[in-house]
Formats: sequence, structure tokens, C-alpha cells
Amino acid sequence: MLLVQGILDIDMEAEYILAAARCSTKDLLYDAELGGVAPAAAIEIQAQAIGLFSGYSDMMQGKGPANMGKLLSVKQYKVYTTALPVDIPLQVEARSVLNAPPVGVFVCNIRAGEQLLSEAEITVYRED
Repeated sequence: MLLVQGILDIDMEAEYILAAARCSTKDLLYDAELGGVAPAAAIEIQAQAIGLFSGYSDMMQGKGPANMGKLLSVKQYKVYTTALPVDIPLQVEARSVLNAPPVGVFVCNIRAGEQLLSEAEITVYRED
């Protein structure tokens, strides 16, 4: 289930990415009763943005395809909506706060325009 669609902004020195995402009624976690995608999907969307950042970083360093990363932990997870909206552009921000390969920690959030939908601190692991 690919929810992140591409890069809106990236700064390799600041270890920051702003990615585009969009949920739809065809998504695995779409819930008709909620009228949107279950908020638990926010964690997956943020993890995909981190993966996009890592893949882009590898590409810029001339490395081959990235190895699959693993989500180690989610902390400070907060959700400010009953459902992630469908067919509305979402902005996913991930900023590295610890880069100690093979472990990285990112603070992330998802917004629909100015509305904050979710935020979390995500720890990932990836072997090179």
C-alpha cells in the first residue's frame, strides 16, 4: 500500500523531507463508517516518507537500491482527527533528530493544508 506520492521539498543538510500523500476509498485501511482512512495509517504514511528520504539520500550518494528498513518504535504518537481525509492532498514532514546508522530517529507530522492531523517520533533501522 503506497500512500506517499512524491517529494515536495527535501534538504539533505538539514535531513528533512516534505512529501506528498493522498488517501482514497480504495486504501486498505479505508473505513466507510469513519468516512476516511483509519488514523493508524498515519504511522505508515510517515514511515514511507522516511523511506523516501533514505532512498533519495542513497541515490544522491550513488548507492544502489536501498535495503528495506524496519520500524523499531513509535513514540509521542498523537492524532488530531477521527479519520485521515480521502482525496485531499496531504503534506508529510519528516525531520531527522538522530542519524546514527543503522538507526535513525525522525520527528514527523501530517497536515492537510494548515490542519495538523498527526505527529509522531519514529525510530527506524536499516542495514546498508
